[in-house]
Amino acid sequence: MRIQTTGVYWSAAAGHGRNQDSLSLQHICLRKGECLLAAVCDGIGSLTASQEASGFVVHCLTDWFYHEGKNLILQNSSRELFLLALQRRFCHIQETLRQFQITQNSETGTTLSALLLIGNRYYLIHIGDSRIYRIRKRKIPIYRQKYHICRLTEDDKDQEGRLLKCVGVSGEDRATIETGRLLPQTCFLLCTDGFYRGNGKERIGQVLGPLLEMPKGEKRIRTAQAATTEHNIFDRRLELLGEQAMAAASKDHMAAVGIIVGAR
Repeated sequence: MRIQTTGVYWSAAAGHGRNQDSLSLQHICLRKGECLLAAVCDGIGSLTASQEASGFVVHCLTDWFYHEGKNLILQNSSRELFLLALQRRFCHIQETLRQFQITQNSETGTTLSALLLIGNRYYLIHIGDSRIYRIRKRKIPIYRQKYHICRLTEDDKDQEGRLLKCVGVSGEDRATIETGRLLPQTCFLLCTDGFYRGNGKERIGQVLGPLLEMPKGEKRIRTAQAATTEHNIFDRRLELLGEQAMAAASKDHMAAVGIIVGAR
């Protein structure tokens, strides 16, 4: 696996001074290769300390990545061990937030969608209504659709749009934790609901898909300037989607992380 480029977007809703969404993007190079952690959390605004809850969750995952996660990578651990370690970390986060609510006599909560990229596999953690999308170029375009986009997560909501599961509150909700094969020339998008509202799957594919057409690193000399330019382009594409969400009357906070995995 080679991380070709990444991008981030974070914006408070109009008229709101505090963004209750949090994100994390961590990228390291070890002797085993490149490894990446990305996460977005959407604090539940109707509950107290929602901004602190979302920030706490991404902090806990980031801390895990640089300590236990890095050790598991260096030990060439199996995917079963990674899944178990992620499950333990999630349970630790749930229990810590549950104890916080008891001591503070209040309720708080947040959604969570995270992606861990190691070697030729991805690991996914999801709970709530933030989302993870995957975009790939079609080998044979269908009805002029050049890119195929799919959602790797399901919204934990009922038919009335009410959130059914989250990190926090009861402290008993379980997250979806899965793993899959990581294919080259793939774009991932992690985003909160304020970001994807007003941006259908097709529009997301149209805006981010062309980034898969950028020159491959194996066929050119990569410079710091070229890498910075790619990051700026990705950031701008995410900004365009954020502006579209605002134009579509999205009044929620927004956070998004984008990653493109290139060929080895």
